[in-house]
Amino acid sequence: MRDQLFTTETGHQFTFDAKVAAVFDDMVERSVPFYNETQRMVVDLALRFLDGEGVVYDVGSSTGTTLAALAAMVDPSRNIRFVGLEPAEPMRRQALEKFAMAPAPERLNLLAHSAETVDRLPDARVVMMLYTLQFIRPVHRLDVLKMCHRSLQPGGCLILAEKILAEHPTLRHLFIECYHHYKQRAQYSALEIARKREALENVLVPFTGSENMGLLHDAGFEVVEEIFRWYNFAAYVAIKD
Repeated sequence: MRDQLFTTETGHQFTFDAKVAAVFDDMVERSVPFYNETQRMVVDLALRFLDGEGVVYDVGSSTGTTLAALAAMVDPSRNIRFVGLEPAEPMRRQALEKFAMAPAPERLNLLAHSAETVDRLPDARVVMMLYTLQFIRPVHRLDVLKMCHRSLQPGGCLILAEKILAEHPTLRHLFIECYHHYKQRAQYSALEIARKREALENVLVPFTGSENMGLLHDAGFEVVEEIFRWYNFAAYVAIKD
């Protein structure tokens, strides 16, 4: 379904409810620059860290796009499982429909947990967290990243993608303006853009790129690299030695 939520929605805080779940795939494709290419990069990188057995986790798996795409690339004969953490029930319903179409769907599973409530991700070889950390309260973010680090097997990786703030306040305004132009090219109206931005206020709280990389280092990752950047969007890979 096409995302037209904010042609009418106004004055409500953004939540991952049934209305959002129904249009989520269209929403992210039109709202996140280079979304499909970022997905391809994440799958490509994840495959390169799956040289043995173990579990791939997607923390904040939403409608299951990334896990389903990755599972399609892994031979079902290999001892690799795919687990999504997604607390929003409407999003899980959408994900389960995708999982049912994946090769050997019994390898894929969903847990109704939020990242803040999980102490460990057993047998983790790869952890993906795409546009999820930005929705976690800042006070809990380091603890979540530490949980990912202690869960990973040595040599495993965390792949993180986030909306970010520019380091300098002048560029913050400029990059936001460029982003709004991007959304207008994706056929969102100025009114839709303004309403969604209002709905996300204090729900999506971005950090700067240096803050995100600092958190990854503080969580215990020694190897941290930015792998993608478009104005106020970025992705990182962090490896556990």
